[in-house]
Order: sequence, then C-alpha cells, then structure tokens
Amino acid sequence: MAKFRLIKTLWGIDDPISPSLFKSIKEEGYHGVEVIRLAWHMDGNDDGKNLVESLNHSGLAVVCQIHTTGGFLRNGEYIYCDEYDVDAHKKDFKKQLIECDNLIQRVQAGGFVNVHGGVDAWSLDEAIEFLTYCLKEIKETVDFQVTFETHRQRLFGNPFQTRELLSNKNLGTLKLNADLSHWYCACERVFDPEEGRDAGWWPNLVQQISQRCHYIHARLGWAQGPQMADPSAPECRAERERQVEVWKVLLSSMQNREASCCCYLSPEYGPPPYMPVLPNSQQPVASLPDAVSYTKKLLEGILDN
Repeated sequence: MAKFRLIKTLWGIDDPISPSLFKSIKEEGYHGVEVIRLAWHMDGNDDGKNLVESLNHSGLAVVCQIHTTGGFLRNGEYIYCDEYDVDAHKKDFKKQLIECDNLIQRVQAGGFVNVHGGVDAWSLDEAIEFLTYCLKEIKETVDFQVTFETHRQRLFGNPFQTRELLSNKNLGTLKLNADLSHWYCACERVFDPEEGRDAGWWPNLVQQISQRCHYIHARLGWAQGPQMADPSAPECRAERERQVEVWKVLLSSMQNREASCCCYLSPEYGPPPYMPVLPNSQQPVASLPDAVSYTKKLLEGILDN
C-alpha cells in the first residue's frame, strides 16, 4: 500500500523562507513544501542556500515547480510563460530540470518536480513532440518523480486534450498532478457523472487520470473560478461533494500501488486574484489560511477512512 504525504505550497505565505517558518509547517503535519523557481534562483544570483538550509533544519522535502519558458522576473513582473516555440520549451525544460536536480540532491528529505509545461494553443502533434522529449530527459537525467500539472494555459489545461494525450502509446510513463479545479473553471461546470452531457465521458476520464496521478493539488473550484473563496460554505456543498468523490477515486487508485510508492497531496489555495476581493478596497472576501485548513481536514478525513 502506497504512502501518502501532505505538501504545503508557499504560494500566499508572506513570511520569508526561514528555519522557523519551515519548522512550523512541519509541526502542522506536512511532509514538504512546494516552491516556484524564484525561491531558489532569484535573478540567477541565489544558489538556494537559504532554502536548502531551512529545509534541512526542519526535515521537510521540497517540490520544485517548473514553468517552461517562465519562472523569472522582467521589470519586476513574474513571467509565467514567455514563448510559443516548442524548441524553446524543450530547451528550458532541460535547463530547469537540471537546476531542480542540483537543488534536490542537497535536500536531505529529497523531493520531486511538478511541471507547468508547454502552451495550450499547441497542436496535438506539437504537444506530443514536447512531452516525448521531456519524458526522455526525465529518464536519462533524474531519479525522482516528475509530474505534469493539469493547469490552464498549459498542455493539460482542459480535459479533452488531456484525454488525447493520455491515450498516446508513446507517453506511457507520463505522471500527472491532478489540479482539476482548472478544468471546472475552463469548462464552466463541475462535471456531474449523473448528468447526460458528462456521464458519457467524465467517469472514464477520471479512471484514466487515476492510473497516472501521483500528486493532487486539492483545491476546490467552481464553475466560474478555480478557487472557492470559502469551501466550507453551505452554498458550495453540491460542487464540493462532487469534487471530493473524484479525489476519493484518485486516492483509491494511488493507495493500491506498491508499498514503496509515495503519493502526494496539497491543499493548495492562492492569494488574490485567485482569492476574490472586494471592489475598491481590494480586501479578500474570505480567509486563505481557513480555506487551506478546511481542505487539509477534508483530505485527512478521506485518508483516515
């Protein structure tokens, strides 16, 4: 039976990286933290020393995010995805994968990589070309797992292209991070297996995903956005319950893997603009820590049962 490990994102945490911050995260029951490239590579001048020392002091593992052709600042603005060209994404994936390998090798508790890869506008052939290259680099370069996230703007940004990619025989070693909140937003509905338009494809795709899923970004989304402001609210019940049922399917499949396998979950919620704000004042309409805490308890309840 596989082991489950909770990961906490640093997205939305304003405190600077430090041993004391990471010690407090460890005490909350987390196995590791997820960080973007800026956490270890600020403008090319930081070798990640503070990050590594804080991780090792606390005993936390690390999940490194790769944003292909992104992950840097330009004029103070974070660049998430800067190129269309497939070769540019290949080159940058290789460069960032090596960076992550160098970092993870210095972390006593280890870690893995989570990729926001490619461009949503690519053709299926372009997507397959890029992913085939990535899987080859992963096999030849690193000894930790690498997941590809279902994220808007990227290759797995909607369920229908994902279905095509998962069916490709050349991508059999592809591993997913299932952040399905992006799909509910992109398609303007939390898919209902009992509803006619979704019954014919959604349950089958969930089963496909379950065979490739090694990480879950467990954020509760809704039809008009990737994040419920307060997922505990009674008006969220129906959409919340449908999403929890999908998590149960994914977790059941993950649980049945070999005992040496670790599977990861993150109750990942973000600050504004993911968290809705009031007009003019720009004050968040709900508590980000409360949303994280509520979802963490949901996940722990599923695992306990």
